[in-house]
Amino acid sequence: MSISKKHLFMSILVLVAATSVYWPDIKSAAGNLLVKGAFADVGDGENFNDTPTFQLEKTEFAPEETIKVYFTAPSTYPESAWIGIVSSNVPHGSEAVNDKYDVSFQYLNGQTAGTLVFHAPDKLGSWDVRMNDDDNGGKEVASISFTVR
Repeated sequence: MSISKKHLFMSILVLVAATSVYWPDIKSAAGNLLVKGAFADVGDGENFNDTPTFQLEKTEFAPEETIKVYFTAPSTYPESAWIGIVSSNVPHGSEAVNDKYDVSFQYLNGQTAGTLVFHAPDKLGSWDVRMNDDDNGGKEVASISFTVR
């Protein structure tokens, strides 16, 4: 039986009953990336419509290449919620730490879904797109990794 990427991804999310979840990269038998792993804060685990999400068109970029970040965010987030690019070496969880080390960011300004355009960092390596629920004492609520080659 074949399972589509969409159904596999949704199955992983539906099984979550904790306050946060990490799902690993899912690869085909040939080693091709099917679904990129990510971290998300799922709140009480009951209302997935309020779960922040990301999607990137690909996971490898050249320096300064355009990165389109498709996102959803809960309507309860303040205007100062933000998405930024942070080195994957920086510990996850703290908005203050992400704020200290981000190389670029954009506020959500109350948007609950949309596309933000960033440029890949000049420095080669592993990077994250991270969402933070507030710019004043907030926390990191979602991330997805990509590579600059």
